[in-house]
Amino acid sequence: MLEALRIIFALFLLFFLPGYMLVQALFPRKGELDQDFDWLYRITLGMGLSIVLTIFVCFGLNSLGVSEETGMGYVTALPISISLLLLSLTLFFIAWFRGAFPILGRVHPALIRFPARDPRNQDIPAIRDKKLRFHYQGLMKDKFSLIKEIDNTEKLMDTHSGEQRQYYEERRGKLLTELGDLDKQIKEMERGIEPVEEKEENNE
Repeated sequence: MLEALRIIFALFLLFFLPGYMLVQALFPRKGELDQDFDWLYRITLGMGLSIVLTIFVCFGLNSLGVSEETGMGYVTALPISISLLLLSLTLFFIAWFRGAFPILGRVHPALIRFPARDPRNQDIPAIRDKKLRFHYQGLMKDKFSLIKEIDNTEKLMDTHSGEQRQYYEERRGKLLTELGDLDKQIKEMERGIEPVEEKEENNE
């Protein structure tokens, strides 16, 4: 069991982690690589770049020559693992500093950092308060998810009839109601007013 875990960790370190962190550091904004399949681009690029980084790390270790204590070179499991871990950690901090992991704000508000504003999204309001901005982005994410779900429900309505069509019509109505409530919260926040739900939580 332990040997299997070591193999899994080694594969994860060699073929994914450092490259993925490099992608996050270079492209911190979500949707920057692709609007629909951003996560897929990040994973595949991360795997490819991990192989490249591993090769460069091995070249670097090989250039150190031979250890006087062991009489062997440094291209062995332990030096490679330590080098890749340190590289991944360094890239993680760079990616965090550039705002690639705003979700860390759920751990502690002090960890919230946001990427630079995308010039293509100048219509999105800039919110200075990090907590409000994090909440606003969550609302926008929920809004787009609801829109996609409504679109899928409407497609199912067109392909069904009878009771099934009635079910999807009722579901579409509920989703539209949720979307309307969500739009109200977003508009209130854009006017600088906290959502009603957040006020009630603060009062409790």
